Amino acid sequence: MQKKFQFWVNYLKTVSLFMAAMGVMWAIVGSFDPFGLYDTQFAKAFWNVEQLPTDAKRTFQFLAIPLGATNMGFFILQYFIATNAYARKEKWAYKAIMYGFFGWFLLDTGMCLWYKAYFNILMANIPALLAMLPIVFTRKYFNGEKS
Repeated sequence: MQKKFQFWVNYLKTVSLFMAAMGVMWAIVGSFDPFGLYDTQFAKAFWNVEQLPTDAKRTFQFLAIPLGATNMGFFILQYFIATNAYARKEKWAYKAIMYGFFGWFLLDTGMCLWYKAYFNILMANIPALLAMLPIVFTRKYFNGEKS
């Protein structure tokens, strides 16, 4: 039983470091993916063109800086929570990661639906659910403990 829990803790730590590195990449590259797939879908959804207009591209590249930096900071924090309190099965750590992630997920998904930015749900939100599998599979380890 402890071995399964440790697997999910390590998974969460690895995902946290990966996502922190992705945030750095977003800030430096100025895009959410180095291949331009996200940018293309963004351009199609909001401008009905294949490539972002020059001004929009420059604005998007700038906005990727604070978004990437915030992402990096959040996931470094999550890594340290996972490494320490989460690994010790402190319920507050489970709640912090779960509420933080699912709060983001619900708000982001809801706003994407509002703006009909379905591409973001498919390219970011659904893969993020896979990254957060530990939240689902470790819940039982935190039951019965005081907050």
